[in-house]
Parts: sequence; structure tokens; C-alpha cells
Amino acid sequence: TVYTTRCDTLFGATYMVVSPEHKIISKITTAEQAEAVKAYKEAAAKKSDLERTDLNKDKTGVQLKGVYAVNPINNKQIPIYTSDFVIASYGTGAVMAVPTHDQRDFEFADKFGIEKIQVISGADVSEKAFEKQDYLGKGCTLINSAEFSGLTVEEAKQGITDKLVKM
Repeated sequence: TVYTTRCDTLFGATYMVVSPEHKIISKITTAEQAEAVKAYKEAAAKKSDLERTDLNKDKTGVQLKGVYAVNPINNKQIPIYTSDFVIASYGTGAVMAVPTHDQRDFEFADKFGIEKIQVISGADVSEKAFEKQDYLGKGCTLINSAEFSGLTVEEAKQGITDKLVKM
């Protein structure tokens, strides 16, 4: 289970991140990665929540290789990472990452070479664009979002929510 406030960007989710403390980590970590994941978890435990969520800090994480999440809106397999910017006590301790519409997700995707899919029209996806863009504003529509492309953000939120409930 992941947490999001933006179901309208679900088609742009290209990876997910779980907190290092998440209970699923021990279930999906391979033997080959156990040492690296354990070391990462120990390093994260030494940081405060404030240090972990600082937008200006270097993005760190470990890919949980060999396991994938399934994006429910398009059934695509997406890689799973653990990173200290996700806090276990916030939401479910797991987030979907939409790198074209979230600065932290963008920087993390850049560092780890993860695909970026723009799903809100008018949203410049360059690194510096996040300071000036307003893809939540009136007049923005969805793109690259199957049957929801062309809908306004508000229309798409309702339509995607309805589809997910039915699923």
C-alpha cells in the first residue's frame, strides 16, 4: 500500500519508495542485498526526520532489485527503492514517485537513472522548473494518461478515483 495525494499523476509514477524502517523491507530484500540494505537502514536511523526530509540534501537510497510494484492504473512493473526521505510514520511509509511533477522525486530519478513521464500539460520537467510551475492551476490537463488525457486535473482526479474504486 502506498500513499499519494495526487491520483491524477498515477500514470507518471515510475518507481516507488519505502522507508528504511518499513516492515516489507525484510520480506523483499534478497540475500545478495541484505548487507547493503541493513547498512542503509542503520545510517538512516542516525538521522532526524528533519535531516531526512530536507529538500536540499543529497538523494540517497538502495534499489530493492528483483522485486517490483505494479502501478494499478496501467499494470506496469515499477522498481522499488528504500530511501530515507520517506518516513515510516507519514502515510503508509511508502510513496509512489512521480519524477516529472515532484522535485524530490525528480532529483532522485536523475541520480538513479529512472524514467520520467510527464502527465500534466504545461509542466516544464527541467530541474529548475519546480520553483515556478503551477501544474495544479486552472487550465492544466492530463497527457500520457490513457483515457484521462485531455481532462482537467480536477476531472481526472475524480475519474481516476472512480476507476480505482471499481477495480
